[in-house]
Amino acid sequence: MTSVGRRSALWAIFTLVVAMAGAVVLVPRLLGPDYAGTADEEVISVDASTRSALMEAADRFLEADPRLNEGDLLATDEPGLNPRVFCHEDLIEVRRKDPRLLVGVMTWCEELARRGNRLVSGTGYGVPQLLTMESVNGRFIVQDVDEPTDGASNISTTRAMFSPEGAPRAIELAGAGWDSENGIYEEARRTFGLPPDAEVVNP
Repeated sequence: MTSVGRRSALWAIFTLVVAMAGAVVLVPRLLGPDYAGTADEEVISVDASTRSALMEAADRFLEADPRLNEGDLLATDEPGLNPRVFCHEDLIEVRRKDPRLLVGVMTWCEELARRGNRLVSGTGYGVPQLLTMESVNGRFIVQDVDEPTDGASNISTTRAMFSPEGAPRAIELAGAGWDSENGIYEEARRTFGLPPDAEVVNP
């Protein structure tokens, strides 16, 4: 696994990876034990307020940390558009590793900007991640990020990152590909003052 230092992929590359990963989307259900995770920390339940706080912490970190978004397309080629990164995370599991929490998510991020009355799409990625968080003065802070490193379907390190039950879910979500209903475009349109039906275009 790798710590913070995310390598952003253009959507053309991301689409290819998803297409390859899509071939295994049903495998966890057919061959469950072979895709079971190997992480052994205790999986815990969290209430709605804790879940919301964890996801807010994930958003703050993933959208703003320059180490995760270095070299993004619009920021490099069209900085005058003042692009921003928008993320959505699907919570897979929370594990306890005192005094910290290990928060397993499926992360979708995309670099977006406004040009006229359109939303311009830049660099984007989708990947299972394991966020190490700690509560500091009542607020969750991301201390570290791990993500798979072993190729298109990422089976081996995804299993190492998640619990026996969490890994098949992570593999399934990664294989399902981009979810246009994940709210990223809606949030970006609101942020940039665009109408709800503003078109999303490539640079």
